Amino acid sequence: MSCEREREVAAAVRTGEWTEELRGHWAGCEECGEAALVAEFLCEAAATADRQAPEAGLVWFKSQLRARREAAARAARPLEMAERAAAVVAVICGVVAAAWLSRTGTLAAMVGVAAVFLMGAAAGGALLVARSRK
Repeated sequence: MSCEREREVAAAVRTGEWTEELRGHWAGCEECGEAALVAEFLCEAAATADRQAPEAGLVWFKSQLRARREAAARAARPLEMAERAAAVVAVICGVVAAAWLSRTGTLAAMVGVAAVFLMGAAAGGALLVARSRK
């Protein structure tokens, strides 16, 4: 069922021009009350929608750009995983070499341990530089 005065109530909400008779009807009619709520919501939504829809060409260009970026990120994932694996292997090799060289306890072994750690630091620095240039 629909009330005959719903359109009048909706127009009154939009314009703000209420008659006493219409206000009295609106207060007692459930359907007109709901119509007023919907009309008020739509008016508020229209008032806050100050942005225009973007042009179709711009939307298409941005979607193509996003697709290219996502494809590049997918293609780079195996390389990133290889870089991480290389860093982990370098750290493990450095720890093993340091443990092996430190068993002898001589000055040459200590120099070897220092050299291994310096090489590890240089490799880490190289990885950081390579990562920052992406």
